[in-house]
Amino acid sequence: PTANMGIEFRSGGYVKRVTMGGRTIKDGEAAAIWDVKGRHRQVVGPSRQWMYFSTIRFLTRHKAESNQYIRVRHRDGSVEHKIGPCDLYENPAFHDEVKVHDGINLRCQTDCIIVYRDKTSAKTQLGPSEDKIPIGEVTSEEEAVARVVKGPALFMPAVNERVHQFAWSGLSEGTATLQKKKLVFKVLHTDQNRTWSVRLPIMTNDAMEVTAQLVFGYDVESVDEVVRAEDPVEKMHAAMVADAQRLGATVSSEQLRAGHQHAVTDKLAALQSFAFLCEAAAGCGLRMRSVRVLGLRFSAALQTQADREQELAAKLRAEMAEKTQRRELAALEREDAHQRIEQDAELERRRAAVKAELADSAHAANMAAMQRRLELERAEFEARHSQREQEDQSLLRLLRQLKADGLDTTQFLCSPAGAALAAPALARQAVWSTPDRKEEGEGKEGQAAGGDKKRSKQSGV
Repeated sequence: PTANMGIEFRSGGYVKRVTMGGRTIKDGEAAAIWDVKGRHRQVVGPSRQWMYFSTIRFLTRHKAESNQYIRVRHRDGSVEHKIGPCDLYENPAFHDEVKVHDGINLRCQTDCIIVYRDKTSAKTQLGPSEDKIPIGEVTSEEEAVARVVKGPALFMPAVNERVHQFAWSGLSEGTATLQKKKLVFKVLHTDQNRTWSVRLPIMTNDAMEVTAQLVFGYDVESVDEVVRAEDPVEKMHAAMVADAQRLGATVSSEQLRAGHQHAVTDKLAALQSFAFLCEAAAGCGLRMRSVRVLGLRFSAALQTQADREQELAAKLRAEMAEKTQRRELAALEREDAHQRIEQDAELERRRAAVKAELADSAHAANMAAMQRRLELERAEFEARHSQREQEDQSLLRLLRQLKADGLDTTQFLCSPAGAALAAPALARQAVWSTPDRKEEGEGKEGQAAGGDKKRSKQSGV
């Protein structure tokens, strides 16, 4: 809104030399004015000031909120802490330095800080969450009393107090290199289940390197020992490297390449494998609780060997799979051929059975047809024979009737009409007397001759 009205709040960057004239100091501004005699006055707006050969400098305003404080270093050497909410105009005539600092927020009971107080105020009464203990090294020549301030609290240090600053080493991003004073903090977290993530290089017994990504769980047992250790991470890392050397002597790259990584990870996941680390942590006031393996990363040389062996193993597996597939295919082909042979044999058997059945049926049909033909011929023969016998009987009856009537049958038979009438019977007699019937035996011929004589006698011939 002030910018829209063309009004700007001026600060310490505004310094002017006024020969004669006036300046308006708005509400919310302050200025220091030195007159022609060098006398100083501080004016807080709103005000209109008239000046003659004077210098005016607007002052920078510093503001501290409820969780902040202003640290003021006066020109007389004294230091003052103004706890917020408050504000202060930085006047070079009174102040050497004015800075706004944040208070230290201790969120819970497991958060703590170490506060040093010089001996002039050592008898100051401690708060309910403060413990007076001798901790750490004192950099000043005078003695200091240290105390532990625990949360939950918002700590604002007094002028004669300083908060211990921890400066621990840390691992560089993406590497296993330890960097000094990488972790700088003031609040020490003493809650349970703290974790420490590290990359641990391990040299195998055949000079191959593998890096393990580990997560250690630890608890803070003694704040005093943690402070005295100054840099627990550095000591713990050195001990962990010693454990890695001892562990690497029992591991070969062949185990890692041959797919036996679980044996290595099992060793890494056992806290007993890090005896030096546990001892160093105990000396720093920490207790190692657990270790977890997130993964293993091979070096370039080891990875190349592992890739080559994996390619070879994959090639061998592919060849074995191909051979197995070929064998299975050959077995299937043999089985198919055997099945085809069996099917063909079964088909031939079925064909032979069908042919035999058809032949039997045809034979039976032929026999039945032949039997029917024989029966038909017999019936025809019997019919003709019966007809001939009837004709013969008719001829005999005629001859008997003629004989009974007193006619000479021999003369009748010799006449054309009688010869024509007796010709069929005589022809049949001649047929039965042909050589084609000789196989019936001489007895039959005798019987036939006897029959003819008998018939001749009966006919009176």
